[in-house]
Amino acid sequence: MLVPPAIEALLSAPDNRTQAFLAAGHVCTVMGFEEYVPLAKKYRVPIVVTGFEPLDILQGILMAVRQLEAGRAEVENQYARSVRREGNRPAQELMAKVFRVVPRKWRGVGEIPSSGFALRGEFAAYDAETRFGVADYHADEDSECISGQVLRGGKKPRECPAFGGRCTPERPLGATMVSSEGACAAYYTYRRHAERAGS
Repeated sequence: MLVPPAIEALLSAPDNRTQAFLAAGHVCTVMGFEEYVPLAKKYRVPIVVTGFEPLDILQGILMAVRQLEAGRAEVENQYARSVRREGNRPAQELMAKVFRVVPRKWRGVGEIPSSGFALRGEFAAYDAETRFGVADYHADEDSECISGQVLRGGKKPRECPAFGGRCTPERPLGATMVSSEGACAAYYTYRRHAERAGS
């Protein structure tokens, strides 16, 4: 999946409330972050490339908040120990030989043009979608799930009627509960700490 088209889809939505992004360091290690620069400028939104260690994330949040407080909207690289602006050019060249860019459906958001990869024709023998006849298989999302609204910043996970009951990390209804890094999964995991702090 290609992240910049997904970020643009979120930012261009009329109900968007996203104020800043932490860009995934593992993706940027390969792809670099040059493609984020025009997005930060066009939508006036800070984008900070971060690693996944707790201190990386905390520093990334701090960098984003400092930009917001200063009225800046730039791309900053917190994860400089692994990420270069241009990324890993040899890896990008290999990917371009094997894959082509296609539209992809993103859970909770819908189809986004030019946001995914598919194997090029010469590698069709290795294409699982074709080989196993699942190219046209589409799983319907649960109508109760509000993960798209959570992704766009329109709702908080606790506002979902299924949160913590019918939707848990063990039985997720949507994208934001599937991944341990998703907003709903984080709210679910740390809700006891928040409850204790509030009491």
